[in-house]
Amino acid sequence: MRHGGAAAIALSTVLIAGCTPGEEETFHGRSVTWAPCHDEEDLTLLTGLGGDRDWLRALECGTLTVPLDHDDPDGRTLDLAVARHPAEGGTDRGQGSLVLNYGGPGASGVDALNTPRFGEDVREAYDLVSFDPRGVGASEGFACGDRYALDRALSSAGAADPLGTDAEDMRLLDDAARDYAESCEEAVGEDFLAHLGTVEVVQDLDVLRDALGEDTLDFVGYSYGTRVGALYTGTFPESTGAMVLDSPVLLDGSGIDAALGRANAFRDTWHMFTEHCTATEPGCPLTDPGTAIGITEQVIADLQNAPLVAEDGVAINGDMFSLLLTLALPRDEDWDDLAALFTALHEGDEADAREGLGTLYEEVFGSYRDRGPAPPEPGADHVDAQAARTAISCADRRDPTDVWDYRDAARVADDVAPLLGPDPVWDQLPCAHWTGTGQVPDDVSFEDAPPAVVVGTLGDPSTPYAWAEDLHRDMPGSSLVTYTGAGHTLYGEGRNTCVEEAVDAYVLEDRLPRDGLSCDPGR
Repeated sequence: MRHGGAAAIALSTVLIAGCTPGEEETFHGRSVTWAPCHDEEDLTLLTGLGGDRDWLRALECGTLTVPLDHDDPDGRTLDLAVARHPAEGGTDRGQGSLVLNYGGPGASGVDALNTPRFGEDVREAYDLVSFDPRGVGASEGFACGDRYALDRALSSAGAADPLGTDAEDMRLLDDAARDYAESCEEAVGEDFLAHLGTVEVVQDLDVLRDALGEDTLDFVGYSYGTRVGALYTGTFPESTGAMVLDSPVLLDGSGIDAALGRANAFRDTWHMFTEHCTATEPGCPLTDPGTAIGITEQVIADLQNAPLVAEDGVAINGDMFSLLLTLALPRDEDWDDLAALFTALHEGDEADAREGLGTLYEEVFGSYRDRGPAPPEPGADHVDAQAARTAISCADRRDPTDVWDYRDAARVADDVAPLLGPDPVWDQLPCAHWTGTGQVPDDVSFEDAPPAVVVGTLGDPSTPYAWAEDLHRDMPGSSLVTYTGAGHTLYGEGRNTCVEEAVDAYVLEDRLPRDGLSCDPGR
């Protein structure tokens, strides 16, 4: 745990309004009361799904009370769900708390902590702490009306091919997006939605830091979590300790900008995979970049018309294969199996294809396939991660209000990455009808921030490596660690020793990695 740091808050008054000690004193100075997260029934269920019983038994949960509006601390409050895995080395060797944000937005940090992370040294030194951000999971998570309505409108409009959309299609899409946005407001109220953005989460994070008894925040943020960590650093530089930002998202810009960046990242990672397939798999059908997309689309069409039943009995149609492909791309450890599967499918080797599909399915999904049915569809009262994802994304960024701007961007995305398609752009369409958008300013300053570590992956199909370079440039004194393979989020997963050792030394010993350190697969 670090103490001290820069002395001045270096972010615009848009972010720091409402942060004065007088306004926050009723929430700072509190602590979290901890109790076991899981009873014996939970432990039996989770271990049956592949969980580590000792890890799960050690987990402790509690709640943290924060104001809905940090500018109005006397108003409505929220109870945030918090979880921790106590330091395995005990308090004598402990270095305090390492707070984690797993990204999303909309991902439950409490649930994510059910899976062990990090090497032995970090686990012995730190209490690993995570939380459900406001509006997510057990922190007053919510669901909007019909979360599938926009999907159905896209399907009926043929918007998967944005070149074919016409004025009537656009009207139907716009109506569906408006209905979804209005249903969210009806479900939880405009005031609640207006306070779900990252600006408020950063304020919550400082209350959590204080409740944990830490002078400075040691933090690891993954994907969207890098946005939380970066904004915290800009807002509270004097309270920032170790700051690890793994797979950075776009810090500023619109949601459409972010969606188009994802399309570029997917394209680049796809090209890396086809090169790997060509180099390692005799008979790989993806040797020619000009035909690789068409061959893949034909494989998907063939499976959609005639699904194959994998060796474990799972039927794989074209839609499922597309999902497998999308989820396997950020896992370069699966690329050999994916390349062999492409060869078997292209050559019509049904036995090898069935075996390969089963292997890839198990590698990608693992125990998640047995977690039960999907939540109910329209009007559901369950907690819906997509609702939180939409609300947070819309609150943070400014997006166009004209549906035709989305159609134009969808065409670009589909042209850049046809296997991914325009869906990331269309997912932003409800933001055209959202209130209270654009809360995160574009002029975040890190002038007084202590050195951070930025981890970027060349083959990241979700967050392009260029965003890691951008964040590194924006944060003076930061160190950029590059993984030259493929993946989305890396540190703490044990996939690359080079990355683990470099970042561990920073977290545990305050030794900043050499800027520009490059880590190859297998190191």
